[in-house]
Amino acid sequence: MPRLSQEFKNAIQEIPVEELQKLVIQLASKNKEIYDFVNIHYVDNEDAEDELFEETKEKIRDEILFLGERGIVQKNLAKAITKSVGYINHFANVTKNKKREADLLSFLLDDVFENYTDELGTCWTVFDSKLAVTTNRLYNLVTKKLHEDYRIDYSDNLNHYLKILHTKSN
Repeated sequence: MPRLSQEFKNAIQEIPVEELQKLVIQLASKNKEIYDFVNIHYVDNEDAEDELFEETKEKIRDEILFLGERGIVQKNLAKAITKSVGYINHFANVTKNKKREADLLSFLLDDVFENYTDELGTCWTVFDSKLAVTTNRLYNLVTKKLHEDYRIDYSDNLNHYLKILHTKSN
């Protein structure tokens, strides 16, 4: 991300409002992250974040549900986790809501641990490592970036995930 100089900031402040509005519309039509940011913060404050949250959950569900039937299951799961984390990153960048980011990570991990724990511990370690990295991300988010009261909400699930990873993963 470019560093904004003071000259650049001053030049932006001198642009007329009509031109800025055209620029925002043009950028929002080409970039989903800008569109979602403007929609959440300026257009449809309350409902837009809820809609984006549900849309992200649906995308995660679809990625895990429609794994490629060809090839190795562990590799397909690793790809699905990577794409799902990308959706979560988009949500986190737009909303800056750490609690909901943790909810999405927990949703992803619940689905994977519930349905695919038998796939851990094979020679295809890419799945094991993606799952471990995603679990570690949730752990760090809950322990370092959320208020202490939320630790109780996630501690049982995190302990369950870690126990499975320690017993079955290579």
